Amino acid sequence: MKLVRKKKSNKTPRLTWKVLIVDDEADIHALTRLALDEFEYNGRKLQIFEAMSAHEAKEILAKEPDIAVALVDVVMETDDAGLQLVNFIRNELKYSLIRLIIRTGQPGMVPEKEVIERYDIDDYKAKTELTSNRLYTTIRLALKSYHDLSVLETNKIALTKILDAAPNLYHPQSINQFFDGVLSQIIGLCNLGESGLISTINNSLIAITNDKKPMMQAGTGKFSISKPEEIAKTVDACSKKILAMDIEEQLPANSLLIPMIVNKEVYGFVYIEDAEYLNDSNRNLIQIMINQCVSALENLKLYNSLKIANQEISQMLSMAEQAKDMADSANRAKSTFLANMSHELRTPLNAIIGYSDLVQDEAVDMGYEDILPDLERIQISGKQLLNIISNILDISKIEADRVELNLSKFSVNSLIGEVNVTMNSIVIKSSNDFQICCTGEVGTIYADNNKIRQILLNLISNALKFTENGKVIFNICRSHIPPTNEKDDYKNFASKTVADCQQSDWIYLKVIDNGIGIAEKDLDRIFEPFLQVDGSSTRTFGGTGLGLPITKRFCEAMGGDITVVSTEGKGSIFTVYLPANVSDNLHI
Repeated sequence: MKLVRKKKSNKTPRLTWKVLIVDDEADIHALTRLALDEFEYNGRKLQIFEAMSAHEAKEILAKEPDIAVALVDVVMETDDAGLQLVNFIRNELKYSLIRLIIRTGQPGMVPEKEVIERYDIDDYKAKTELTSNRLYTTIRLALKSYHDLSVLETNKIALTKILDAAPNLYHPQSINQFFDGVLSQIIGLCNLGESGLISTINNSLIAITNDKKPMMQAGTGKFSISKPEEIAKTVDACSKKILAMDIEEQLPANSLLIPMIVNKEVYGFVYIEDAEYLNDSNRNLIQIMINQCVSALENLKLYNSLKIANQEISQMLSMAEQAKDMADSANRAKSTFLANMSHELRTPLNAIIGYSDLVQDEAVDMGYEDILPDLERIQISGKQLLNIISNILDISKIEADRVELNLSKFSVNSLIGEVNVTMNSIVIKSSNDFQICCTGEVGTIYADNNKIRQILLNLISNALKFTENGKVIFNICRSHIPPTNEKDDYKNFASKTVADCQQSDWIYLKVIDNGIGIAEKDLDRIFEPFLQVDGSSTRTFGGTGLGLPITKRFCEAMGGDITVVSTEGKGSIFTVYLPANVSDNLHI
């Protein structure tokens, strides 16, 4: 497909250099016209305007503000009429680009240096000095200076427009709004400077390519009102041309096609028609604007990506929050149910244990010794089940935030004695050596007696269960040293005595064993409810996996904590530290 525009029937007028001759002598006008009749610079001829006085010159300047060069006589209707005209041009009209050449027949009346400095004159010549050749050279230099200054001024205005527009490109906005702004700025640049005097560029569009399928984002002129199929043809032709998909694709000779390259890939293009009068400077400015567009486009795409990602994250967080609320609600319902069921189960189970005890006594009295082992198994199993139910009740209360502390003041040694008596039967059945290390009086504490007892029973029974033909040490001291995370192996701790522990506000309870130990990867998991470190432990040693989680929650409820140091195959050290005076305001 070829997109070749028909030639215009009316040709655009050719651009000329406008020159103003101001002199009160008709012969000077005639000679000047004759000398410059064939003059041409940069492909453009002269358009000469003539004034016989400064007053006439002002009228011409009012109608023709783009005069390039003015040849001005000094003495006309007054002795300084020419100088007053120059002052009018520079200071009142503020025309800084026009090149001013003083051409006087009485050079001695006003010193040359003073005139040039005071009136910002570009050249000062005597009329007799300006022969045809010298006049040609003077006009050519003046026009070159005017052209260069005009280009600089146009570039200055264009760059100012680009700088003013750039901040708006970086504002968060839709892609269509973004490209509409870019295209309007590019059209504004096309209609600046000389090209704006001879043509008005309006027909243009911006398109982007997605998977090599071009799509127009913004259009002006005929591309804003044309039929969609006409626009599609133009966009398709431009896309094939710029992506080199069809090297024979032809576009109108007066068109301009500039790619937009993002991350070294063609993201889209700008297409402009009627661009034959755009010079290299104009095209460079358009390229600068497009480069600004590309930079801003990268930021806008990143912003939109982050905005979408943020919306997705917000939705995910909202869904996660809802799921958490549902899980928390279900967990609370589960904990409440378990607490209620555990409470209901304990009543009949206590009756079973109690009646089995009575039956056991009656069997002894009646001589039915052959059923005693079975009755003993019933009682042991009942007590084990009661212990499991008690643990479930405790963990349910913890998860339902219903743990209450019953604080009282009691002797630590008395508590140790009670624990020792309770553990005696378990120690006898085990094959381990059990030692309690407590030298001297450790005083009294203000805490929950029952919960500390349960903490110790859990830790000591665990140590005895996971140790075979070994040693279990229960060490207690009162220390002024606050709790730290520093690890301490059980050999060093076992060598300490209560004499090393000064009276203070912290009670340290350590249970040390040389049993199977715990792998380092499992140390962070042992305080999770219903968990033992592996299936073999559960099958070999039994248990619900609630003892350590309950112990930790009870420690935390009283303002303390529990730590563990263990080496697989060598043993473990569980350290409980509690404040000697538990605050009445503490809770889980």
